Amino acid sequence: MKDRKLKIGLATEEKVNRDFIEMWRKAENGYINIPEENLYFIDSATFFQVLTKCRISLLKVLHSHGVTSIRQLSRILKRDYKNVYQDVQLLKKAGLIHQDNMKRIYVPWDKLKAEIDLAA
Repeated sequence: MKDRKLKIGLATEEKVNRDFIEMWRKAENGYINIPEENLYFIDSATFFQVLTKCRISLLKVLHSHGVTSIRQLSRILKRDYKNVYQDVQLLKKAGLIHQDNMKRIYVPWDKLKAEIDLAA
């Protein structure tokens, strides 16, 4: 199975809408076999507020351990449950962590590709 990738970057609402329309047209014409998954932040402050060094480490550990509970993840990370819980909630809200029907958490991607356009 091919690696699942998530492209993360900065974009205005207008750019997100343009990209959506472009992908829609490509899909209608049969040019897209595997949909591209993207997550955009509106500004770099929010981007770096969500993707801290600690949270990126959490994502890596969660991905390597697979589906688990927040409590178990906090034990693996040797971090306070409350802090891990807060990080997980924020990362779930951003769409970087998913939850199954048994409330276990997991990271569905194998790679996160961050991209920041300097020539905006």
